Amino acid sequence: MEDRDISNQIERLETEIVRLREESQLKNGWIALISHNFKGTFSNLISLIEAQEQGSISEADFFNLLPQIKHDAANNLQLINDTAVWRKTQLEGYESQPSEFDVVELYDTLKEGFEEKLSKKNLRFIYHGTESLKIYTDRSLIAFVLERIIDNAIKYSHPGGVVTMTAETDQEGISLTIIDRGIGMNQNQLNSIFTFDAPVYRGTHGETGVGLSLIIARYFVSLMQSEFEIESSEQEGTTVRIKLPHK
Repeated sequence: MEDRDISNQIERLETEIVRLREESQLKNGWIALISHNFKGTFSNLISLIEAQEQGSISEADFFNLLPQIKHDAANNLQLINDTAVWRKTQLEGYESQPSEFDVVELYDTLKEGFEEKLSKKNLRFIYHGTESLKIYTDRSLIAFVLERIIDNAIKYSHPGGVVTMTAETDQEGISLTIIDRGIGMNQNQLNSIFTFDAPVYRGTHGETGVGLSLIIARYFVSLMQSEFEIESSEQEGTTVRIKLPHK
């Protein structure tokens, strides 16, 4: 019995060490990414303003470059917002706040929030699953996670395509899945998506991001005591699945 207790204690200690190591890597990578992105955006902005002041760039070229500056600024604003949400989870004593709510109601809220992006690419966002299904988890965290996954699905989908959200239940729990039939990823890309030095791949309309979406999503899923899975094939699309335990 004593040997078993010691073995269990060692296992718990090893698990805690892995968790702390992952959190440390997340914090260090996050800080490095913020520094890199802000430095790049502000350097480009300052260079553009200086060129305009010195007359080394035409007025037409100046205004042609503004949309890219605006896009970079919007990405950095999203990074700030994501950082604020993540920071709350780092406060001492933080605990997720689970509650029971309707999956279809969550889908409707998500669909409404993405109407503009869906419209720009003529995409449909549909739901397949039990209409009356309810889940018990932290609503704000799961919504945040799904928003990032859906945003990626839209980004890498071909115009006129479909993004699907499914909800299935079994003895182990409830699976929420986001499926797209976009450009997908090869195995090398899949292996790198949870690292901070992975390249940021452009969407089908040239969209870019800050390279944090799936890293944040997987971390928040772990806070909900749930599982995160991703499958992808080039030119076939990507499937991201969140496995939530039953109440």
